[in-house]
Amino acid sequence: MDIFFTVFNLVYVVIFFIAIFISLKFEWGEEYKDERGKSISNKSYSIVFPLLPLGWLFLELYNRFISTLDYDAYKLAIWFLVTGLLILQATILSVLKRKY
Repeated sequence: MDIFFTVFNLVYVVIFFIAIFISLKFEWGEEYKDERGKSISNKSYSIVFPLLPLGWLFLELYNRFISTLDYDAYKLAIWFLVTGLLILQATILSVLKRKY
């Protein structure tokens, strides 16, 4: 089971770095500088970043009322929350670039 978890983490980190590359390529590129690019960026941020406090709230509610998480599990959950939202933001950027 440890091997499966290690492989999952490795694949997840690779996907995370690809998402970071997509986001930075878009924001540092020429496409971001026009009105369409700024609209796409604002739309992706407006979808993703309200999910951060919502995810943190659910994590805190789970931690306080359902089951207490130890420190390592809490760190891992926060890491997956933040990186997952960045992956989601890059995915939304890619979809909106094709849509508009």
